[in-house]
Amino acid sequence: MGAKCKDGIVLLSIHIREHDDVLSGDITGNVPLLDNIGPVRIEQLDENLMLVNSGWRTDGHALADKGRELCKNYSILYGNEKGNDFGRYIGWGLVDYLVEYHCQESVRSLSTSGLLATYCANQFGLYLVDICGLFPCRALAIGSHAQEINKYLGVIDFVNISVQEGANELLSTLRNYAAQQSKLGEEIVDKDTRGRNVPKWQIPNDSIVEIVFLKPSANIIRKRVAFLNESVLID
Repeated sequence: MGAKCKDGIVLLSIHIREHDDVLSGDITGNVPLLDNIGPVRIEQLDENLMLVNSGWRTDGHALADKGRELCKNYSILYGNEKGNDFGRYIGWGLVDYLVEYHCQESVRSLSTSGLLATYCANQFGLYLVDICGLFPCRALAIGSHAQEINKYLGVIDFVNISVQEGANELLSTLRNYAAQQSKLGEEIVDKDTRGRNVPKWQIPNDSIVEIVFLKPSANIIRKRVAFLNESVLID
């Protein structure tokens, strides 16, 4: 999930994991990122770009690696100063990468998509990156049950709230939707985009939420918090 707020961009990803020692203590406080076990879903491409991916994790890492390669090539060609078109340039490069794999007969398509957050020339940008193209957005969820969650995000006024408030809105939306799903009977299932039955969606209470804030004042701030956290604090 991601949202473009009045003072920056917030990205959020859920880590559903088995119980481990990290969660055996207080699971309601802010937890430093590096104190947790497991890979990140929100990857830094360079000092100005972050990418959160959905789908197969291996393919998501491949997409992020391609993004870092594109950023390096951009710096070689145009120097370290990045204009406001830098984010779109990298975004379309990632789209081309997905399309290239999709069109080749000898390799499988990459099962991933992403949200690209950019801060260049004092301008923020949030883009959906998938095989169909590069799409600017204000707030969006990708991955499992994104279609339903986006109905809730569409009525939140992210334009006039801070990234900290935006993070709490995203987390609250996830909690409320997960609670709604858990109340459904076992016989109830959801429909995917092709009309096929899929199991209802549940988020275990001991899940971890990975959060990244992209702000001009502090650049990139990383956090991991418990899913049950009442609020997210930047400091």
